[in-house]
Amino acid sequence: MASQLAQAHEAAKQSPQQAVELYNSVLFADKADNVTMSDRETALLALAALYEQMQDASALTTLINGSQQFLVTISKAKSSKLIRTLVDRFNGISGALQVQISTCKGMLDWAKTENREYLRQALETRLVSLYLDSHLYTDALALISQLLSELKKLDDRMQLVEVHLLESRVYMALKNLPKSRAALTSARTAANSIYTPPPLQAQLDLQSGTLHSDEGDFKTAYSYFFETMEGLNVYANSKSVSESASAAASYEQQQLQAFAYMILCKIMTQQPDDITSLFATGKTAAKFRDRQTVVALQTVAKAQKQRSLADFEKALNEFRNELQSDELIRTHLSALYDTLMEQNLLRLIEPYSRVEITHIAKLIGLPIGVVENKLSQMILDKVLCGILDQGNGCLVVFPEPRHDSTYETTLDTIKSLSNVVESLYAKAATLYSRASYILKDKWDCVPNCQIPETAGTVVDYKWHHMSPTSVGYIAHNDYTRIIVVAFRGSADANDWVQDSEFSFDPWPAHVPGSMVHHGFLSAYRAVAPNVTSAISRLVAQHPTYKLVFTGHSLGGAESALCAVDMLSRYPQLKQRTYIYTYGMPRVGNDVWANMVEKMSVPAYRVVYESDLVPHIPFEWLGYMHFSQEVWIHGNRTVFCGKDHESQQCSGSVAIGDYNIPDHSQYSLANWRFTR
Repeated sequence: MASQLAQAHEAAKQSPQQAVELYNSVLFADKADNVTMSDRETALLALAALYEQMQDASALTTLINGSQQFLVTISKAKSSKLIRTLVDRFNGISGALQVQISTCKGMLDWAKTENREYLRQALETRLVSLYLDSHLYTDALALISQLLSELKKLDDRMQLVEVHLLESRVYMALKNLPKSRAALTSARTAANSIYTPPPLQAQLDLQSGTLHSDEGDFKTAYSYFFETMEGLNVYANSKSVSESASAAASYEQQQLQAFAYMILCKIMTQQPDDITSLFATGKTAAKFRDRQTVVALQTVAKAQKQRSLADFEKALNEFRNELQSDELIRTHLSALYDTLMEQNLLRLIEPYSRVEITHIAKLIGLPIGVVENKLSQMILDKVLCGILDQGNGCLVVFPEPRHDSTYETTLDTIKSLSNVVESLYAKAATLYSRASYILKDKWDCVPNCQIPETAGTVVDYKWHHMSPTSVGYIAHNDYTRIIVVAFRGSADANDWVQDSEFSFDPWPAHVPGSMVHHGFLSAYRAVAPNVTSAISRLVAQHPTYKLVFTGHSLGGAESALCAVDMLSRYPQLKQRTYIYTYGMPRVGNDVWANMVEKMSVPAYRVVYESDLVPHIPFEWLGYMHFSQEVWIHGNRTVFCGKDHESQQCSGSVAIGDYNIPDHSQYSLANWRFTR
């Protein structure tokens, strides 16, 4: 059989059809012929390579399907490698993408029948790549989602890198750069924990450079493209590498692509003079000097250096195939062409206040229609101040309008005033919250009741419900023009932590899925009828006063419930309502938290240092805070934004560092409401 294989190898050079018959006779020989597995494997691979050379996709499909009986007789690892190699042979056959997809799906069904999970996952990964090349992005993303779920359970880091990389490429094709960047970050994270083969590392670097290019960071992109080219060069020249001719050609194509992108980066950063020095970076760059894509980009660079729009357009037309086939090059050169046209037009227009469009077109060497459309775009984009007098075929240029900053200054002033007002409310809320612990029947507590911000306050309603416990008061102040609803917290945080019930109750009824803490809701419901009635009466008596809900600890939870209750009944109160809580525990689930945020009222949850109470009940029980948190940390006050429970604020404190003493440190000196 060795002699027959030798004959087949020799015949392949002169008579491919004869070689096909010889290879088939070896591959499908009877057991009685004593053909070794090694000879069959050699014949299979050689026959696939021959079909690739003959550009016969249907014959290659028949070969792959017909070899299944042989593949069952060898080890799973070897058969998996053989199948992937056979499927990849389609890459060298032009117009065979759909046939390759169909064949890949057929082998997938076979792998499932034979329970070959590793092969199935490898073929599915290959199928994702084929879907990407066919622009079947929905199918690709569906298969990626399924693969990632399986691979994460198996902790197959190598294949995770490949799938995340494909995911990044799919999202980039869909112009979803944030998701593409996130997928690439996942791929790099997985790659950092394993040995990544140079070809795969080169693909990661190439994708990173492409993303940075799309973001306009061409300097960083250039470094990634350089790493891609050099990494593949070292790998391709390694003596330990024994790759097929098609694989070597693929690596060379990737190197050429990376080198072309390096030239593109120099063009986009206005450094065309540096392109000549790129050819001195090694033998790899030098061998690409005469490639058409490189020559095309050099021609564009010369046009850019001379600022010649005519030469630029000539280069785009002369090398249309080379410059239009690659999406990255096409996109950035199109943007560069627009920029160059814009700059040339502005330079030509500068001496004139009124000029004929035909004259501008003649000077710039472009059709009148193109120039007119570009001038219209520049006027709409406010790059050029003027109008097109199409009746007379003229451009009328106006002097640059003087910028009036009154509007921006007014907005800044209003914002500053708003901060001052909120600061006054915050300061008052702190005092009123503390007063709930010591207030009796009149506003005569010391010292909170004598401070200017609270002096003159009138207590309108006070309650002290025993079981369940709910204590608080409602008051108004004619000087600061506010109505205050203050709930007192537990007298002992230790008691609350030990005795809390963490079960949920559905509330409010009009919000499906909203759940709140059973104990907090029970305490509020015990006093709700009288409290809401008193608030309604005061709001009607003082229609211009702001309504401030405040409370510390459990009082904060009750004040939040009361605020939501009032706003649900009287939505018109949203414009006058403020919520300030101090050391408030979690009150409800995510639906509750989102509902509070959608009410769009100023709501501030103040958390002091490592206070334990704001972090219970625990998140894993389904509880979540609403935004925004205000974290008092050292001498700083951190406003944590609309991120529910930001990991940049009290969420960054280690669980073991939470403590109860900090729960009693919410004094006026600790919080200054400044941004």
